Amino acid sequence: MDSDRDNKPVLRPKKSEFKGSGRVETKFQLVTRCNNCAAEIHVDGQIQVIDRCKNCGNDLHSCRNCLNCDPSARNECVKPVDVRIASKSKNNFCAFFETKALIEKQGSGAGASASPVDTHRQAFLDLFK
Repeated sequence: MDSDRDNKPVLRPKKSEFKGSGRVETKFQLVTRCNNCAAEIHVDGQIQVIDRCKNCGNDLHSCRNCLNCDPSARNECVKPVDVRIASKSKNNFCAFFETKALIEKQGSGAGASASPVDTHRQAFLDLFK
């Protein structure tokens, strides 16, 4: 029995003609966005108290744009602040402010090129061609 096993040819997988790993490399980037309009914010260093969004004019040095903002935490902040800041979307002078950076996918699959309404409408119109 063992001799039959030794005599059988070993089947090996064929090498692919495609010269690559077959994987699509996904790239990610850190992005800071306005909490009001989701416009990308380009800031050198730290957001200053007087900074505003160029798209909508909303204050950027606010709790909503802070990494430490957590609605379920005491005073809605994970840091030990003594006084609760009432308006989370207005400028404040909090010493614990850290800019919130989001990790987003970069490349062709990152965002939709056309709105879903337009593509649905185009698909409907294509039925009658």
